[in-house]
Amino acid sequence: MPYKTNARQILTAISGANHILLISHEKPDGDTLGASLAMSKFLEKEKIVHKHFCADKHAPYFDYLPKIENVINDYKEINLADHDLIITLDCGDIRRTTIHEDLNLFNDKTIIINIDHHESNDLFGHHNLVVTNASSTSEIMYKFFEFHQIKIDKYMATSLLTGIITDTMNFSNAATNNDSLKIAATLLKRGARVNKIISQVSGNKNLNSLKLWGTVLARLQLNEQYNFAYTVITQKDLQENKISAEEARDGLANFLSMLNDVNFILVLTEEENEIIKGSLRTTKDNVDVAKMANAFGGGGHKKAAGFTTKGKLIETTTGWQVE
Repeated sequence: MPYKTNARQILTAISGANHILLISHEKPDGDTLGASLAMSKFLEKEKIVHKHFCADKHAPYFDYLPKIENVINDYKEINLADHDLIITLDCGDIRRTTIHEDLNLFNDKTIIINIDHHESNDLFGHHNLVVTNASSTSEIMYKFFEFHQIKIDKYMATSLLTGIITDTMNFSNAATNNDSLKIAATLLKRGARVNKIISQVSGNKNLNSLKLWGTVLARLQLNEQYNFAYTVITQKDLQENKISAEEARDGLANFLSMLNDVNFILVLTEEENEIIKGSLRTTKDNVDVAKMANAFGGGGHKKAAGFTTKGKLIETTTGWQVE
């Protein structure tokens, strides 16, 4: 469906709704939070009743984001039957909402709007604003507001710029494009707190996380057959350093993507309940890590993707294995 038609239908659905539910994806990053909080601020100004749900608590360094204290993490506080419109933001897969089974039950009763930029998105919404060449979902939200001549205030600007900066890794990765740079400049003019964003998001490493990075980098190995580098973060690492899985791997995969003599990199993180999260990154034009992630039930972008699988990380004489 053409972008303009889709965007108009989405605003019509929003304007006609009585009680909206916004959903950010699990283990929230700056983009899902930035896009969702900007939308929340818009709904607040329009006096549209809404709630904002995210299955996991955000990292402390996102505390500066306007109204982030209103995000609900306990699903028991949400009753889907109360909502006549649901908007997912930056969820490349409906499973990333963590409540996909319940959402499917309400599929015939409640309109779902899916706003995202992941190439692996299967268009699960009734209305899908999925722009795969956008740097971030926050960029899509900016263009949505601009298209409808919706004023972006300084609070919305800070949220949207957070999403763009985090998903482009400070405008240094392959997601960076001409539009993202122009939009960032406009958001600065509209009052985005860029110094706060950079200091909080880029300067968020503590002593324990850097110690753990030292351990993880020492494990870095090369798979010569497929020319990729990989390393692992174990539950023991997390416990010894008293750090969460999100804090441990935050930025690590992007940092390792700077290796210029490998096809791609893989970071495996051992989470609780025998869950392993894989993070894939590449800078090569002829490598598509999203296809690799899809093979494990995951997804993402051509240059950055991820997946989860069941198992434990076991160190053997020939390297690390998943069992």
